[in-house]
Amino acid sequence: MPDFNDSIRLQFLAMHNGYRSKLALGHISITEESESDDDDDFGFLPDFAPRASKMRYLEYDCEAEKSAYVSASNCSNISSPPEGYDENKYIFENSNNISEAALKAMISWAKDAFNLNKTGEGVLYRSNLTISNFANNCFVAQIQTMKQHRNVIKLAWDTREKFGCAVVNCPLGETDAIITDDEENYATAIHVVCHYPKINKTEGEPIYKVGTPCDDCSEYTKKADNTTSADPQCHPDIGVCFIGSKADYDSKKFYPFREL
Repeated sequence: MPDFNDSIRLQFLAMHNGYRSKLALGHISITEESESDDDDDFGFLPDFAPRASKMRYLEYDCEAEKSAYVSASNCSNISSPPEGYDENKYIFENSNNISEAALKAMISWAKDAFNLNKTGEGVLYRSNLTISNFANNCFVAQIQTMKQHRNVIKLAWDTREKFGCAVVNCPLGETDAIITDDEENYATAIHVVCHYPKINKTEGEPIYKVGTPCDDCSEYTKKADNTTSADPQCHPDIGVCFIGSKADYDSKKFYPFREL
C-alpha cells in the first residue's frame, strides 16, 4: 500500500518493543478475562507472565519486510511463511486505516498470552501449544467474520533480533474468509503480516530467561573468554536489552500498550 511508510515502520517497531518491555517487567496478564467475570469476584487476582532478565530490543529489518510483503500480497488467511522466517498474520476487514490495523493486530496477538503455560521452570516452549503468537509477537488473528484459527505468536522469544512487517489491502473476495450475507459491507480486508528470521526452538526449553529485568543483558555481548565486547543498555523501568550506544537507546520509543 502506498501509505506504508517510515512512520508506520516506526509504529510497528515501537509496538513490538513496547510489548516486549511490558512482558519483561512482568506486566502481561496470562489470565483470561472470562475467569474474572463473576459479580462477586472482588478478590480476584490475575496471574502474570514471569519477568524476563534478557529480553532483547528488536530492530526493524527491510529484508524481512520484503518477505512479509510477498506473503501479504497473496491475500490468503492461511499463514504460509517462506523458509527462513516465522510469520504472524492479522486480517482486518473493511478499512484502509493502516495505523489502526497495525495496532489492532498487535493487541490481538498480545491477548493470546493467556494460553501461556507457566511452570516452576519458567515459560517453556511446547510445539503443540497455541501460544505461538505470544512467542513470536505477531500472530494470525481472526477478523469478525472469520473462523477461529490456531494462532502462532512469535513475540516473546528473548533472543529474537529483528523483524519486518507489511500491510496489503486485498479485495475480500480474494481471501478465504467466511463472510456474512451483507457482503457489500466487507469489500476489502487489510492483511497485516510480520516476518521474523527463524531462531532455534527446542522442545521444553524456556521461551525467555526468567529473572530480574536487565540482569542478564551482558550475555548478548559476552565473548568466549567471558569478557564483554560492550555494555548493553537497559533501563530497569523498560527492561529491554539494547546493543548500542546510550544515545541511541535514549532515542528509542516504546509503545505503552495501555489497552492490555
